[in-house]
Amino acid sequence: MSKLERRAYTLDFEVRGENEPAIVGYAAVINSLSQEMWGFREVIRPGAFSKAIGKDDVRALWNHDLNFVLGRNKAGTLRLSEDAKGLRVEITPPDATRVRDLLLSMRRGGC
Repeated sequence: MSKLERRAYTLDFEVRGENEPAIVGYAAVINSLSQEMWGFREVIRPGAFSKAIGKDDVRALWNHDLNFVLGRNKAGTLRLSEDAKGLRVEITPPDATRVRDLLLSMRRGGC
């Protein structure tokens, strides 16, 4: 049996647009010491995402929930790039009730 390890970070995302909203922000920041996790801290180095950006089928999930896909790079609804700050994401989420609720909460600063 394999162990699944999940790591969560406090990230800043913003919602842009009204009719066709986009969620924009950084999924990871490079060269920055993480918060302590189970007795250790880590740093993400530049280039850490370059292989995955060009090759992998990446999904943007809400709270790591595979049932709540916000965007997917192979579908063109998740755009990924790595710059001097980190892994930048731009998500075009689906027009679904739970996504509209999430976007409302994000706009109000609740997420």
